[in-house]
Amino acid sequence: MTSYLDNLTDDPVRWAWAGVWAAGFIAVSLWAALKGRRKSENAADYLVLYASQTVQAEEIARDSAASLVGGGRDAIAVSTDKVTIGHLYAAKHILCVVSTTGEGDAPDEALRFEKTLMQETLDLAGKSVAVLALGDRQYEQYCAFGHRVFYWLISCGAAPVCPLIEVDDLDALALRTWHDLLTNLGGQETVHEDTGLPWRLEARTCVNPQGSHPLYHLSFTGQTANWQAGDLVEITTPLGHRRDYSIASLPEEGRLDLYVREVRKENGEPGDGSGLLIEGIQVGDNLPLRIKSHKGFHMPEGDGPLLLIGAGSGLAGLRAHILQAQARKVWLIYGERHPEHDGALADEMKIWCDEGRLAHLDLAFSRPDDGEGQYVQAIVAANCTDIPAWLGTDGAILCCGGREMGLEVEQALAGALGQAWVDDAKISGRYRRDLY
Repeated sequence: MTSYLDNLTDDPVRWAWAGVWAAGFIAVSLWAALKGRRKSENAADYLVLYASQTVQAEEIARDSAASLVGGGRDAIAVSTDKVTIGHLYAAKHILCVVSTTGEGDAPDEALRFEKTLMQETLDLAGKSVAVLALGDRQYEQYCAFGHRVFYWLISCGAAPVCPLIEVDDLDALALRTWHDLLTNLGGQETVHEDTGLPWRLEARTCVNPQGSHPLYHLSFTGQTANWQAGDLVEITTPLGHRRDYSIASLPEEGRLDLYVREVRKENGEPGDGSGLLIEGIQVGDNLPLRIKSHKGFHMPEGDGPLLLIGAGSGLAGLRAHILQAQARKVWLIYGERHPEHDGALADEMKIWCDEGRLAHLDLAFSRPDDGEGQYVQAIVAANCTDIPAWLGTDGAILCCGGREMGLEVEQALAGALGQAWVDDAKISGRYRRDLY
């Protein structure tokens, strides 16, 4: 019996050419595979582009892409932080879900997009476009970034399939208009009613009973869940509005903690979200809570020092970061109104400082009895030399609290570090904000 090995040549030249051919075949195959992979990852007929400061725009965009895929369409959802010219040129339909933060600003994850791609005049002729702009009518520059994206795409030659859709505070009617558009484009009707799982309210305490603006500490138990510092919990109010609150605890503490400031409307009625949490439910009641990943306020990468800045209920978004920081050095600048009437949370921070959990602590009280009050931004400005030295080359800043406080803190940081540093740090993730 003759083995097939007997038929192989002994000619070394032929063996060499066979090796070259095989290597070439493998190289071409790999190139074709990688080319196909790039196309599958980067190209889609329907590009759903999102810019999100928290997670609302991202969730809507991912649901939109899923609806289109469910209807048999070739669709992907891509962040403005990751989008390329190739994505835009490959798409036949460009659908955008974008938030506006502050007074008309782009979300942090869209800053690079606005500074680079949106400065180009691309050839998007023959493509259709639609923009869902999320915003809040309380601000003068309502949905301003959404408008800028919409008119930039049109200036590049894209044809709008409908006027820009503005959404005030996640208004259900406006969102219905967007869902109808997806259906007309071939999307599959979807029902997204994830209101969360029931959590039991174990305790609710007013931490400043003598204060003029009551602040409550709420503790919930009952579910096994994972989250990390910076994440949010969403509630649905009796009026159907969705409200987000920073989670002040870590899972290993065995509870989910919130700090909620009492809000009153002009007519004296309680705010929709705070009213539900402070007055609408009682200790022992269950409330559906939905935990949401807030990647824009997660711990910055690396092991460099941290500068945390917050005021009032903003400590909720920083407390978990202090716990999660572990070996990282932490400098906390925290503000409240009155050192005695509103100082309970500051007292806990003093203990943490004594224990070494905080390397440095500065407290600002805006309305002390002696009238010599100051805000956290004043402390930032007063440390314009120490802050750059503290951060060094690998430090990061996290700021949480009211929007006005955050804007004034940013001005003080720009004075200490330079506006270019602040702008670059937003893009790189060295400066992260959770403002409301």
